[in-house]
Amino acid sequence: MRAPEPLFSKTRILIVIAVVILALLLVGWLRANAPQSPEIVFENNIPAQAAPAGTLHLFNGKVASLGWIVGRDCQRGIAAYLKTAAVNPDAALVGTGWVDPTTGKLINGQSNNCMSGSLSMDNVVQMVHSKGGMAYLTISMETDGSATSWTAQQQSNYIAQATTDQGYIDTIVNEVKRVNYDGVIMDLEGSDPNYPHIQQLFATYNQRLWDALKPLNKAYGISLVHKVSDHDDYYSINGFTNWSLLAHCADFIIIQAIDQSYYSPGPTVSLLYLRQLLDYALQTMPQMLPRVLWEFPFYGATWHLSGGQWIFDGGVNYADAQTLVSQIPASEVNSSQSNLNDATSAHLVYTDTSGVEHSMWYPTAKNLDYLISNFYKMLQQTPQFGKSHFQIAVWYRATWEPGDVWQMIDPLIQTQAGN
Repeated sequence: MRAPEPLFSKTRILIVIAVVILALLLVGWLRANAPQSPEIVFENNIPAQAAPAGTLHLFNGKVASLGWIVGRDCQRGIAAYLKTAAVNPDAALVGTGWVDPTTGKLINGQSNNCMSGSLSMDNVVQMVHSKGGMAYLTISMETDGSATSWTAQQQSNYIAQATTDQGYIDTIVNEVKRVNYDGVIMDLEGSDPNYPHIQQLFATYNQRLWDALKPLNKAYGISLVHKVSDHDDYYSINGFTNWSLLAHCADFIIIQAIDQSYYSPGPTVSLLYLRQLLDYALQTMPQMLPRVLWEFPFYGATWHLSGGQWIFDGGVNYADAQTLVSQIPASEVNSSQSNLNDATSAHLVYTDTSGVEHSMWYPTAKNLDYLISNFYKMLQQTPQFGKSHFQIAVWYRATWEPGDVWQMIDPLIQTQAGN
């Protein structure tokens, strides 16, 4: 057996070392001068941080409830607001912060009826302040698929542009200053989930707007379309949001605990659904749980059966649901599938004179009290919630809401001022 020869002489070793050094210098130069791809540019530019420190002042009222007043139903919204303003004066406005995605400008809703001869909602902000409440500007975009609505692509383009165009941020900040809003709620829905980097872009947009509002001491929140997993049944409208990223981009979060049922009859919200939403929030943003407002629906929904399939007809308010119940003859009601005294959601199934089967589900005041009180108990058993105050939002305030609901739920949502 021959002894192995050395692989390199000293001279050869020096030559190899010199070649390696030159190669490393060349690779470094190439990397330094190579163009960066968008994926690298947008990666990890939202700094990780804990929930904002200190006491978050979102409410001036005795109860921690934020109800929306909608411009197209402004008169009824004002009437409902005034009934409870003594203890619940805080409100968010929808109708003065609609966005034109082609310009980044804010536009008033075409159906606002807050003031005679005007589409402005300035009088509502003034009314809220006169009652000692906090008024929030809601940033929205019409993407409901109607003939006049914007597309998911247009909204996605707007978000992408807003990450670099300071004018888009300034437009919102200037509106806050003009009317002296107390805060802003971002409520964009339905962006294209397949738009490149849309989750990161949306987070960056929110981060920039939040940073711009901090010097003004204005609270900033993000309203999130309900989500029970990363890719659930509503992915087409909620897939553009990344809850883990957005938890670092706002003072508070609103989780829309609404619209549970769509493809078949059922409640707009249930305890099981609330549990699923809570579990997903714990998975994605546990540190923000004390700063979450849970949005409850003051409305129901209706369906009709066609070709063996349930077809969603739309929302139904409490007053209209009560009227319909009083008008349907007992002979048309399917008593085995109906229960107006159900603990979680009243529901009525009936067949009209044309032979078409209908189903209606809607929450009563007792239903809402049951759901909200039991969900509060669920939160109290969650360590991340701790001893935080229970906070809710309501979509939306109008005279059709169950009249006795507030006296039932007020004790559950008292702020420090109410204790």
